[in-house]
Amino acid sequence: MSVIRTDKLSKTYKGGADALRGLDLEVRSAEVFGFIGPNGAGKSTTIQLLLNFIQPDTGSARLFGQPVQATRHRERLGYLPESVNLHTYYTGRRLLEFYAGLSGVPATDRAQRAEEMLDLVSLQDAGDRRISKYSKGMVQRLGLAQALMNDPELLILDEPTSNLDPVGRRDFRDIVLKLKEQGKTVFISSHILSEVGSVCDRVAILHRGELKRLEDLRTWDDVSTQALEDLFFDVVGSGRVQ
Repeated sequence: MSVIRTDKLSKTYKGGADALRGLDLEVRSAEVFGFIGPNGAGKSTTIQLLLNFIQPDTGSARLFGQPVQATRHRERLGYLPESVNLHTYYTGRRLLEFYAGLSGVPATDRAQRAEEMLDLVSLQDAGDRRISKYSKGMVQRLGLAQALMNDPELLILDEPTSNLDPVGRRDFRDIVLKLKEQGKTVFISSHILSEVGSVCDRVAILHRGELKRLEDLRTWDDVSTQALEDLFFDVVGSGRVQ
């Protein structure tokens, strides 16, 4: 079953910059899918189109078989943006309880759900601290917790470990693998190739708004960071990785 599907999806910004050109992409149920490319490749534009934040010039995108303009699939979706912006006057626990309410969690279950998410992202000891006192890595962890609050079937993550230390990245990897075991679909846009290689089933490489390569990492005889780097630079050249 296709959880994400795009057909000839294109977006041109003012000034004539082609951010995305004819993207055909399919992400299947219960797979972890990596989306990588240099700065300006069109990764963030793709995510914004999938979430219906912006409109395409041509082509279409669907989530769970429904046009992204529909609303019925929203309750099945979790999203972590690259820049996490949370209400800093809340405590971590209170914020998660607030998001639990927005996600439709019954009032009697919100405190328990918030506690489960704090435990999942290792923020139990900081739950009663104001978010304004959190480090960037702690905010990133809390952002992941809110994205998981509604127990989504599809999780879209934009640079999810950009502010995490090595321990946080290891914990993130463990969480993603656990979600995969539960049959969730995870879409990860990341510039950290080792992160993609360690958790993803398939990876797409985007360059200058075009899909250049789609690789199934499960069929590689020797999946390694170096192998993935070689593949990446073979596609995009020697430019900097975003």
